[in-house]
Amino acid sequence: MTVGRAWRILLAICGGAVLLGIALLRLHTQLTGTPGFFTAASCVVSDSSDKDDPAYECVGSFAPTNGTFHIPYLEVDTTFPAPPREPVAVFVDEGDTDTAVVTGNEAWLPQGLAGLVLLPAGIFMAVRAAQSGPRP
Repeated sequence: MTVGRAWRILLAICGGAVLLGIALLRLHTQLTGTPGFFTAASCVVSDSSDKDDPAYECVGSFAPTNGTFHIPYLEVDTTFPAPPREPVAVFVDEGDTDTAVVTGNEAWLPQGLAGLVLLPAGIFMAVRAAQSGPRP
């Protein structure tokens, strides 16, 4: 097996596992977390956004719909096309968390699908490489 092939296998397996893990954590938060609203206090242009189409990362406060606690400072696990002027519906795991998860499938589905493609592909490539044995 070549070094390049080994790196591709490693990246596919590790990347798929990480993406699948992120998706499962976000889905878990949506299913079992506390619903509420995120109010942005400040937003900055994301480092990963395009120059012509900026995306914003925001920090702010969280107020649950049941009013049992308040989180004065947390971030949201997504970017926004523009700084939100209205409260955004989100979920949090606990009252002492520092990250909120937005509602909807877009919070976990893209990462979950990518992980479900990459992880099995990496495992398949590793099995094929092991079966083919060393090359002369």
